[in-house]
Amino acid sequence: MVGLLTLLFFQCVVMLLNPAHRREEGIKWRLVFYTVAMYSFVTVYTTIGLHIQSGSFIDNRRDLEAEGLTFSGPLQYQYGIRDTALGLIRNVMFNLNNWLADGLLVSSLFDAAFTRSGV
Repeated sequence: MVGLLTLLFFQCVVMLLNPAHRREEGIKWRLVFYTVAMYSFVTVYTTIGLHIQSGSFIDNRRDLEAEGLTFSGPLQYQYGIRDTALGLIRNVMFNLNNWLADGLLVSSLFDAAFTRSGV
């Protein structure tokens, strides 16, 4: 999954920076920044999710028991970890990325110009 996201990110950036895909226009730096920000948010979200997922199957979680948190299974651990810093950062990254995606779809900042006539 992470490899596909990385490949898609680099393909998008190459298309945005390649002069063959622009018609007498400069580089749209706002769109490049948007792409980099969305990739960063998705990468942080995925990395924290994988870290939480791998930690949910560890036996004898003594460091969490010292804090008064006891979990009997992976699902209970994932439910309990959502109020910690990792869970909150993951939720914030998810929401920010969704806001950026929705803003890209409805924004007039990035005027879409169709390359085919009649579209």
